[in-house]
Amino acid sequence: MSKIIGAFFLVLLLVVLIVFKNYGFTLTQSLILSIFITAASFLFYQFVLKRRITVKIVVLFSAGFFLGLYLAKGITLSLYSLFSAFPYLQEIIFLTLPYLFGFLAVEVGRKRPLSEIFKDEAPLYCSVKVVDTSALIDGRVYEIAKIGFIEGKIVIPRFVLEELQTLADSTDPMVRTKGKKGLEIVSKLKTLEKPPVEIYERDFPWIRDVDAKLVELSKRLGAKLITTDYNLNKVASIKGIEILNINDLANALKPVVAVGEELVVFLVKEGKEKNQGVGYLDDGTMVVVDNAKHLIGHKVKVLVNNILQTSAGKIIFGRLKEVVK
Repeated sequence: MSKIIGAFFLVLLLVVLIVFKNYGFTLTQSLILSIFITAASFLFYQFVLKRRITVKIVVLFSAGFFLGLYLAKGITLSLYSLFSAFPYLQEIIFLTLPYLFGFLAVEVGRKRPLSEIFKDEAPLYCSVKVVDTSALIDGRVYEIAKIGFIEGKIVIPRFVLEELQTLADSTDPMVRTKGKKGLEIVSKLKTLEKPPVEIYERDFPWIRDVDAKLVELSKRLGAKLITTDYNLNKVASIKGIEILNINDLANALKPVVAVGEELVVFLVKEGKEKNQGVGYLDDGTMVVVDNAKHLIGHKVKVLVNNILQTSAGKIIFGRLKEVVK
């Protein structure tokens, strides 16, 4: 449907080009055609830009469109000699000014400051991370950031802080605890030198839902969204936002094997302790087997007793079950 509306919009643009290129049309005819163009613009606004059309938007766009139309005519008349030398410049002005003023009137009329409309919302760094309420309450984002697994810049929106404050002021003890924990994690994150943490002050007052605000902010900054919220994860993914889900990260870091499981390993050397044999899994994980020194050079089945996770990697300890022939 949006492609059909877009095609219709382009066809009407060609009509306007023809109308404004010829001065033989009366003011009434130009006005009627402009009304058709305005209607097409509203369709474009609603179906392509996905924004709901209201009476206020119709009035604002109409006012801005006709203001831009008369400004285009005034510029053409005042700079007649210039446009006679560059006729295509005249066409560009007639095509762009009415729509520019129309959409500008809508944006300004929706109580958005001019500084926000013209401000460049390109990513602040190569990779910005926006943190949502659920990730702050979860708390693991601090540990991940502390050890350097989050690069770029961490952005915490002001409206997320306000939501945490609302939770912290709740009469429900469990909700209040969650809010306070989230605020504590914010304080801890701000103490980190790397990655830098910024409190993003700008709000989106025309958007009420916090999740929708997070999606809009991530889109504007070209940022990735850190969350543990399943529903926000799905919605943001549909909107094209890249998600860093802490729960997914935790699942990815779960051990390949667990205590009590069996595995087969080829012993290649002796261990540090007496009678230990050492082998390696395909991913390089070291497996230390008790009472297996005499089986170096053989493949054995091992019952896992313990798994030790260190900064150097993971070490699996087990006891010999049988030799694999």
